[in-house]
Amino acid sequence: MTSEHPWRLQDLEYEPAGGGRERATIDGVEIVRVNGKYSITSPYGQWRDKDEKEIYAVLHYLYRKRG
Repeated sequence: MTSEHPWRLQDLEYEPAGGGRERATIDGVEIVRVNGKYSITSPYGQWRDKDEKEIYAVLHYLYRKRG
């Protein structure tokens, strides 16, 4: 983690979730990776089929909401 990217995809430890999916959680936020796309489920909403750049915008939003 860095001050610029407090939640980084590279810092997550993914576990196999079946069907070619990998799953990780960070502070109650579930991140699923499949074929280079990401989906996030959180108390503040769900985002599906986002690329890495798009998912960082979501992670920054969620980090600020958690504030």
